[in-house]
Amino acid sequence: MKIKLQLADNQVVVRQGINSLLTREKDIDVVAETADGPGTLEMVKKLKPDVVLLEPALPNMTGVDLVRLIKEANSETEVVVLTAPQKKAHVRDALQVGALGYVLKTGSIAEVLAAIRAAYQKGYYLSPEISADIIDTFVKKRGVESETTGYGKISKRERQVFRLIAEGSTTDEIAEALEISPKTVAKHRMNIMEKMELKNVASLVRYAVKIGVVEPY
Repeated sequence: MKIKLQLADNQVVVRQGINSLLTREKDIDVVAETADGPGTLEMVKKLKPDVVLLEPALPNMTGVDLVRLIKEANSETEVVVLTAPQKKAHVRDALQVGALGYVLKTGSIAEVLAAIRAAYQKGYYLSPEISADIIDTFVKKRGVESETTGYGKISKRERQVFRLIAEGSTTDEIAEALEISPKTVAKHRMNIMEKMELKNVASLVRYAVKIGVVEPY
């Protein structure tokens, strides 16, 4: 049985190039090409592909939210992210919401094929350039209680505040960066502390370093 693959990238040349390479593979059938977030979700619901090869920076719906929505649209569809180099935290966020592969566009087609086939078998694949400690600290602990459990409880906005706090930003700086009021920042901070069971900013920073949201100073 062939792997039903959906390509999602807003660059036509990239989609056509990958498609032409994949047509040589006897075990892969490209069933759709999509160029934006809503179109990608529509095709996932309609075709139920085995794997979506996803550039997360799509128009109208991007990033980790798109990975999560694909999994919600069809839990059996696996996601392999194909994108430019990202910070470790971005990789972890994608894995946390259900992606099984993360491949850099600087890599080879062999890596892309390996990631697609691994995802089809419900296995993980990360480009060699991505630090192996992501597997050790996150993937191997998935499904059981892990260091990232608390982080998974907070919302997207709270994660933004969490990251900025961990990076040393003040309440006013966070408010300006996110275009919200200092009072709202304080409310988010309180929610973060409660949900993640953290006692103070120092413990928040230690936690952020431990799970890779920020790099050690």
